Amino acid sequence: MAESPYKFCSNCGGSDLTPQSWREFACAACGYRHFITPIPAACALILDAQDRILIIRRGHQPGLGKLGLPGGVIEPEETGEMGAARETREEVGLDLPASAFTYLSSLNNTYPFQGFPWPTIDLFYVARVPDFSGVKADPAEVMEFMACELDAVDFDDFAFESNAEAIRRLRASISPIHAA
Repeated sequence: MAESPYKFCSNCGGSDLTPQSWREFACAACGYRHFITPIPAACALILDAQDRILIIRRGHQPGLGKLGLPGGVIEPEETGEMGAARETREEVGLDLPASAFTYLSSLNNTYPFQGFPWPTIDLFYVARVPDFSGVKADPAEVMEFMACELDAVDFDDFAFESNAEAIRRLRASISPIHAA
């Protein structure tokens, strides 16, 4: 069984959490049950008028220096589309409304954070822009960005397989020519 990310009970403060399964930990003192559940994340697949996709090189761990898509944890009170719009604005400076994002797919992922492999459910949304001239990468988030032809994406260099798979699905949905 996995080690618990919970060091203390959030109900009584006790430190004796007993694994019940890989995703459930019970406090021995008060019986409070702690669960590992997927964290929702929104990811943006942004295409320009030539059907090139905006790819980033991650500027932080996990996956420092690896390829990715703009994205992150969905905040309270946000929809997936709102999260995709916010993350796009924060990471690459494109200010698109939530209504510009159309749902493509959801994929499971694991995101190592503070020493624990958190399960996420990555929600992928597609948006279109005329070009990428307005991109201004936040150096705390993004080392560099590039516009890639869908057929030329290097899937082996992605930090997360979910991002690579989402691009494969997008490619297949746009045209049978792009299907791999």
